Amino acid sequence: MKTPIRSLLILVLAWGLVIVAISGSHLLAKGPAAAPAVAVSVLTAAFAGLVLRPGTLNDALRSLGRRTLVGFNVFRIIGLYFVWLQAQGRLPVEFAERAGWGDVTVAAGAAVLLFVPERPSTRGLFVLWNLFGIADLVIAVGTATWLNFARPGAMVGIVALPLSLVPLWLVPMYLTIHFYLLRRPVGNFRPAATPTPVGTARAA
Repeated sequence: MKTPIRSLLILVLAWGLVIVAISGSHLLAKGPAAAPAVAVSVLTAAFAGLVLRPGTLNDALRSLGRRTLVGFNVFRIIGLYFVWLQAQGRLPVEFAERAGWGDVTVAAGAAVLLFVPERPSTRGLFVLWNLFGIADLVIAVGTATWLNFARPGAMVGIVALPLSLVPLWLVPMYLTIHFYLLRRPVGNFRPAATPTPVGTARAA
């Protein structure tokens, strides 16, 4: 019998194989300037729709826990790679400055939040970080789309392997994680019921 986490891993790996196939076909590179943005939007909606609705995949996120999901964002330090590619002249400076440093900031925030206690008083920090994380990804996709229109071919590398795994594979997953965490904010706990003393119950 499949466990929730195993089912989620199978989906993520299968998702990656689909992205590799799409990237290998060069369909996005040959398509219109808006094609990558449309692809990211469709893939995000599909992944979020599968994972956020009640069921096995949603149970997998719940079993992983908030800290694990926040910690996964530490890997967004990959934004430094975008900055390095820009220094090599392989990515536009506008994209590296916004997407690259934005991801690094989100990764640093995630690392800090791993040591922040989860309580109602810290709820605002988690919410702000999630909103910033979403904004970073939206700005990155928007910047790439703008560059595709303004300078055709400037972002061709982002839809080719291995970089295509970032917008088409990681971005939908990261957005889904942010959506999930926003739906379950820190401090949103139901108080435990106060047990009734035995003697009092009998007297009643």
